[in-house]
Amino acid sequence: MATPASSPQVASTIGLKNVVIAPLVTDTEAEHTYGDLQLMSGAIEASITPDNADPDIQYADDIEFDVLYPDPELSFKTKMADIPLAIQEMIFGNKIDDNGVLIRNASDKPPYYAVGFKSEKSDGAYRYVWLYKVRAKPVTENYQTKEGTTITRQTGEIEWTAIKRTHDGQYQAVADEGQNGFTAEKGATFLQSVYEPTFTAST
Repeated sequence: MATPASSPQVASTIGLKNVVIAPLVTDTEAEHTYGDLQLMSGAIEASITPDNADPDIQYADDIEFDVLYPDPELSFKTKMADIPLAIQEMIFGNKIDDNGVLIRNASDKPPYYAVGFKSEKSDGAYRYVWLYKVRAKPVTENYQTKEGTTITRQTGEIEWTAIKRTHDGQYQAVADEGQNGFTAEKGATFLQSVYEPTFTAST
């Protein structure tokens, strides 16, 4: 019996910071391009959930014969300490008028963005994540009165829908520092631009 290979290093994620966004300028079968990055300060929580993970099971010969899955569609939620109006203008497609007032219009159409962030792990290393094509749903806002000396902090929450890029079908990139040749040096630049993968051609 063959000896099992040793498992990769295991460490839970314990942090979240450096949430960045970049507008997806073009995404066609021929090419894709992104605009400049923008830091979103005040990250509290992020969650990624598959929305259409139910398989299409084909039955044949009285057994489960084959399984197909639909194209990926993810629900991506980010909870922030605050969402400045300038950021809301960008990701929700709203407009700030000449007096500095954010105006939401029924015809506003949120553009597509890439979103990246990093999460510290219990071993001190970081996990890095990019979602390549996401669109924000209308913002969730919470307000609550102060109750004497009790103050309940309210946060802003953005729910995004993440789908694959038209150009190449890619939708997410994930890297763990210290594993698979991904070094701390690579991590230092991972969120400075939208990561584009490289693969060595097989011979």
